[in-house]
Amino acid sequence: MKIGRLFLAIAAIVLAASWLAACSGQSASRLAPVHADDDASPDDDASPDDDASPDDDASPDDDASPPAHLLPGPNEPGYDADLEAKATLFDRSFQNFNAYALLINSDIVIPLDHPDDRQLVYDFLHNSESWDFKAWSGKDPEDIVTDNQATAGLYAGSGIAAEAFRYAVYRDQGYPQADVDRARQFLLRGMEGLRIAVEITGVPGVIARGYLRTDAPGAGATTPTTPLFDSEGNPLPPQKTNGTWRTDNSPDHKYPNYIWTDGCSRDMLLGWAAAFGGVWEVIKDDPTIDPRLKALHQQYASDIAHKLMTVRADGFDLEIIDADTRTTINGYLNENAWDRIYLPWLPIKDGGYALMSLGIVAALAYASGDAEVHDYLYDTLLGPRRFSEIIYQNIFGVDLGWITNYGDTNMAFQGYLMAQRYVDDKPTRDKLRHTLRYMLYDNPDDHRLPRAYSYSLFDFAYAGGVADANAFGRRAGEFDADAIARGVETLKEFPDPPYWEVTVENCSAQEIANHWCQLNDGTYVEVLGYVGREQELIALQPIPQRVRPPSNYQWRTNPFDPNGGGDGSRLLGAVDWRWAYWLGRYTK
Repeated sequence: MKIGRLFLAIAAIVLAASWLAACSGQSASRLAPVHADDDASPDDDASPDDDASPDDDASPDDDASPPAHLLPGPNEPGYDADLEAKATLFDRSFQNFNAYALLINSDIVIPLDHPDDRQLVYDFLHNSESWDFKAWSGKDPEDIVTDNQATAGLYAGSGIAAEAFRYAVYRDQGYPQADVDRARQFLLRGMEGLRIAVEITGVPGVIARGYLRTDAPGAGATTPTTPLFDSEGNPLPPQKTNGTWRTDNSPDHKYPNYIWTDGCSRDMLLGWAAAFGGVWEVIKDDPTIDPRLKALHQQYASDIAHKLMTVRADGFDLEIIDADTRTTINGYLNENAWDRIYLPWLPIKDGGYALMSLGIVAALAYASGDAEVHDYLYDTLLGPRRFSEIIYQNIFGVDLGWITNYGDTNMAFQGYLMAQRYVDDKPTRDKLRHTLRYMLYDNPDDHRLPRAYSYSLFDFAYAGGVADANAFGRRAGEFDADAIARGVETLKEFPDPPYWEVTVENCSAQEIANHWCQLNDGTYVEVLGYVGREQELIALQPIPQRVRPPSNYQWRTNPFDPNGGGDGSRLLGAVDWRWAYWLGRYTK
């Protein structure tokens, strides 16, 4: 068991009084005003509004409103055509190479000693506008890819959500019909991948951590698998692991050429839940989507939610359950859990787990339309279990200084983003917004919090959160322009596709020893040394995106690490970039 979270629990007892005293000075009045009016004044009288419209008269607005979307579209002021052109390159690369075998995100390998194939990828992206690599080149992607690496929920789910929002943008913002139809097909492909992750486990409400194909280039054909149970019905392996490969367990053996790994963890479920919520936002009223696919989507969301609602033998719910009936190693989400130890007597609950759980359950309740899940969300979690209060009081673990786990930071933002979008209760969202500003994003007393990272997903989550952007109606305030600018700058500084995982060394051994480093862009940072989590090399200042090492998911990577990457053979799917960009384009 990792003991860091238990230490947090102990520290919570010691620090509770001083922390709460400090927070008491941060009144809700420090929040940016959010009101139901959209002109320069908060309102025209003491009431929130004078009629049923968002403003005080029959017109939508009384003045020149800002762009309707967080990132403006082609028909809005401030539209960035160059940034959308970059998005198109990433989309074409993703669909033709990273999603061609597994339908959803997979990092792939094209070896360094195949320079002609690697050049072909570049030429396809930059010297054509084709969406069909095989038709353009005469080669199937399988002819040049030597390894399709396992898909996994955080990355795949975020990619599916990006696909949904991209389709909605094309559908709703006046794009050519051929582009809309193509985007719909890519969304349908992503939805198929989501169904595979559910159905292959063979147990309602259980979702795989990820999967592989055994008939595609890569390790799928040679990866050993383990049965779920031995001959006496005991789960295997006897000691639970963080992911065991299994053969197809669907009732009708629908996927004989697939294997899957169990052990779905908190971060992986957050990605899958984002897919369930985002897809449902987009397809629920779309007449072009097969009603049978809609029904399956809702059923699977309901099944997963009911598994989370199940009270286990230990007396607690909100555990991610595997097909072997055991709780996954990193599947504890209950507010009384600190890692895998329950401390229900502790006066301070785990606000980080509460935020993740709230986001996941809210997304599943929204997607499923299940009345029991709805009641569990609003009458239990937001009722006597006081999740909004717990989250308002603490988000322990997001900032641990030099040893921060940035995967935890990402999970907090993923949880917040879904709670903000899918909780249909404004007082709760108001409390979430306080947490967003003062504990997650912009604590004025801490320069190492996410405002400084310039991570686009966090910036856009903040910009939309302070405006109360949600899935149920018009936002109540204005987007934060500074946060948007930071997020956009980061998107622009990402390398153009193809996005190879190359080695980036900003700081030499001598510079590390001297604790002072000139980065590859000419700027300087103070090097703290190998003092980060698990002895990571870190600097005092965040590394600018333009010289950051590549990552298969930047938003969970240490922004203070100046060196990293791979040998350059792996082509990354850039789902982090695509998730942030299309979320911004869709949010209004």
